[in-house]
Amino acid sequence: VALHSGVGQVVDVNLLQTIFQIMGPVISLYKLSGELQPRLGSGLPYTVPRGVYQCSDGKWVGVSASSDSVAGRVMTVLRVGDDERFTTFAGRMANRHELEELMSRWCSTRTRDEVVKILADAEAAVGPVFDMADIAGDEHYAAREMIPNVGETPMQGLIASLSATPGVLRWEGRDLDADGDEIRARGWDA
Repeated sequence: VALHSGVGQVVDVNLLQTIFQIMGPVISLYKLSGELQPRLGSGLPYTVPRGVYQCSDGKWVGVSASSDSVAGRVMTVLRVGDDERFTTFAGRMANRHELEELMSRWCSTRTRDEVVKILADAEAAVGPVFDMADIAGDEHYAAREMIPNVGETPMQGLIASLSATPGVLRWEGRDLDADGDEIRARGWDA
């Protein structure tokens, strides 16, 4: 904007709005109907299977089968593609508990990498759930410089970046009262 008009703007990025956006349409459900989403762990009330599932190696995967086409491919992988309980959205919703159990059991007999490969090969929505060891070694995190060394401390990087004025982390954390003299000199105190 400033390049064309000479007027800049404030870029406001905050964690609250970022996380709220990830929650999906549950606020619409509540505001329009008064209905509160039930506690479903990592699942959602309007799709199944959808959630995180533990694998045989103790690692986790995230799976989402929101559309009928994706759900159909997942049902085929689970070998229940012809089971009438799971061939339609309504059927999957009515048999949520059984389908979640089936998905959990299937994942629990395979490693995370096996589950990701099988479901990705079936063009299903799947991804590994990372722990900090996975994140520390991930090429995407490295390419985006999300774990910079600040002094001697590796730590999470900045949330947002601006091309013309990128931010920088200058220190790991200030020593207690590091700026106390300057603050008191300006007339501030406890």
